[in-house]
Amino acid sequence: MKLEEKDDLIIIDGFEVEGFIAKEQHCSICKFNLVYYEDFDAFFCPNCNYWTESKCDDPECEYCPRRPEKPLPSK
Repeated sequence: MKLEEKDDLIIIDGFEVEGFIAKEQHCSICKFNLVYYEDFDAFFCPNCNYWTESKCDDPECEYCPRRPEKPLPSK
């Protein structure tokens, strides 16, 4: 996996995510640094490709209803 940080973009194997690498937060499974995905207001592990937090139950939430099952597209 190739991971780059440019300004407010994180580029993971060519896929761009607006956000940042959370250098103080790590995946509970693989210990990789988490990435904050601004479009969905949530953290995920780019190595495991899973969200570290569940969707909320708020029907008015602008983030959770449109959040995909996995943060990164399947290869």
